[in-house]
Amino acid sequence: MTYRPEELIHRLDELVRTYGDWVIWEQGLPCACRATTSLRMAAGCSRCEGNGFLWISPRRLRGILMPAHTYRRLATMGWLTPSDLILGTDSQDRIADFDRITLTTPLPVDPEVIVRGQAHRDGLPGVAPSEDRLAYRAARAVLCFAHDRPDARFIEGDAFVLSGKTLRWLRPPPDGTVYLIKYEALSEWVAFASPIEVIDRGGSLGQRVLLRRAHLVNLRENSQPDARSALAASSL
Repeated sequence: MTYRPEELIHRLDELVRTYGDWVIWEQGLPCACRATTSLRMAAGCSRCEGNGFLWISPRRLRGILMPAHTYRRLATMGWLTPSDLILGTDSQDRIADFDRITLTTPLPVDPEVIVRGQAHRDGLPGVAPSEDRLAYRAARAVLCFAHDRPDARFIEGDAFVLSGKTLRWLRPPPDGTVYLIKYEALSEWVAFASPIEVIDRGGSLGQRVLLRRAHLVNLRENSQPDARSALAASSL
């Protein structure tokens, strides 16, 4: 059976709307700190914190997520790492290089060893005396205990609560206590190669966007609940 271009676009868009997952999409823009003769980002820039990019205008987007290794041609060309993803969008969305995608499905991250109160003593912005800073935007705690007392666990909702990259204590242990927390977080991904536009008879059938997970941790980033947190909550 042969479909007219507009019928094919409609069917593919319906496929994304029916089977796609919600993600948060932000446009990536070069920071103004690049406006120098070297055209390089500034490590001490207060706007981008040395990332060289700003991410703006978060909004929800529905797309189909697939492991990138299923695209054999990309793998043989040497473009992929094992954790890369492909995001399939509908015909209306236009994702560009260095745009940021935040998954709304929480995924496990590396457990962290934290010293109680150290973030506040170090003067990290937005950290109160009763709070500690996490590396990632937390969604759910899996396990939390003092390093020398694995049998005495801190329970989320009783001893502490999580909000973005902040752990706020309700019943804190003494300052200086070393503890371990294992949790799930909203992972961030960056479109690192020009998205592949699927064209059929002069019409766009949507993009196939190559995503790579962002592992750089910025502890000075504003940890308070932001638009991404609210959008992610509305997608669950």
